[in-house]
Amino acid sequence: MSPSASSSYVLRYFNIPGIAETSRMLLTAALVDWKEENPEWPLAKSDQPFGRVPVLIEEDSSDGSKHVLCESPAIERYLARKYGFMPTELKLASRQEEIREQQIDTIQAFFNVNRFEGSKEFALGRFYIILDRLLNVHSAILRENGNNGHYFGDRLTYVDIGAYGIIRAIVIHGKGLENERSRHLIEKITPEFKKLVETVESDPLLQAHFANSKILSMFE
Repeated sequence: MSPSASSSYVLRYFNIPGIAETSRMLLTAALVDWKEENPEWPLAKSDQPFGRVPVLIEEDSSDGSKHVLCESPAIERYLARKYGFMPTELKLASRQEEIREQQIDTIQAFFNVNRFEGSKEFALGRFYIILDRLLNVHSAILRENGNNGHYFGDRLTYVDIGAYGIIRAIVIHGKGLENERSRHLIEKITPEFKKLVETVESDPLLQAHFANSKILSMFE
C-alpha cells in the first residue's frame, strides 16, 4: 500500500490511546516502517516543535531528509492521503474531512469535561449532546452504505479508523472505573457502530495494531 518504501516514521506520544490512536492505526494499516516514542513529560516538552505531542517524524532513507509534523489532524490527513485511506477526488475527500471534524468535536468534548473551568455538569451535558448527535447522524451514514462496517464503500478508510479510535478512547478511558461518560456511550452505541467496531477489529491490515495493544472486542 505504501507509495514509497524509502520513508520511515517515528510517532511521538504518550503510552495511552488518546489523540494519537488514529495515527497509530493509519501507520499500521499502511504497512510502513514505523516506531513509537513515549517522551518523558514534562522534561521533553521543550523538545517538541510546539511544546506538545503527538509529533510525527518522517525520514527519507534515500537522502536523509526529515519531515516533521505536529497536531493530530494534520498528521492523520497527511498519512490518510499519502497511503490511500482518503479519496483523491476533492468533493469525496471533503466529505470525509467533514465527518472527521465531527468525530474530533466529540472526543474533544469528552476530554473537556475534566478541563472545563466552569460547571462540570454543563460540560458533561454538552458532551452527551455532541455524542448523541454523532451516533444518530453517523449511524444513518453507515446504514446508507449498507451497514457493512464502513462509512464509504467496502474497504477501510480514514473515517472508519477515526470512529473506532474515538469509541476505543472513551470506553478504555473508563474501563474498570465508575466513568459516566463511558457508560453513556456503551448504553447508546448503535448496531451500526457495533458493526464498525467488529469490522475494524477484524481488518487484516490492523491485526498488528491489535496484537500490540492487546485490546480487542471492547463490547464483550
